[in-house]
Amino acid sequence: MGVSPVLADYLSKHHVNYEVLRHEHTSTSMATAREAHVPPAKLAKAVIVRQDDRYAMCVIPAANELVVEWLEYGRQHGYEIAEESELRQLFPDCDEGAIPCLGDAFHMDVIVDNALLEAGMDVYIEGGDHHHLLHLSHKDFSRLMSNAWPAPISCLRGGQGDKSYLWAPPEDG
Repeated sequence: MGVSPVLADYLSKHHVNYEVLRHEHTSTSMATAREAHVPPAKLAKAVIVRQDDRYAMCVIPAANELVVEWLEYGRQHGYEIAEESELRQLFPDCDEGAIPCLGDAFHMDVIVDNALLEAGMDVYIEGGDHHHLLHLSHKDFSRLMSNAWPAPISCLRGGQGDKSYLWAPPEDG
């Protein structure tokens, strides 16, 4: 399939230079990082969430997992992770599980994990299939994320971090 036409058009309109890296087929972001010889901290992945009938894209490092509770706390809304069947309708020119993490290209609100913006490093994103990554400079990635809401929304896979702020005393009653 190659790079998503919607994504390629968006990058062209925003005058972004990028390098396309081809790799063997992979089915997880961590496998993609290994296969493409990219540090997982530099590979951004998209997690689509739903609030009622609206969708938003969360952009997090490949080695991390979205902590929905942190997202809800920061945004003051309830969210659910979208189902795969919903994603096919939202990203018709992308393979399942290979969604590019530039939500503006798909007219979607974006919440980006601070870790991807603060590190000052180049970023790699899915191209829309399971064989291509796009290498973006930190400057271009940050510029493309300028409309996104930056927040700490993920933690390393396997750990949920400190959730003590979510604790509330039991109500008397």
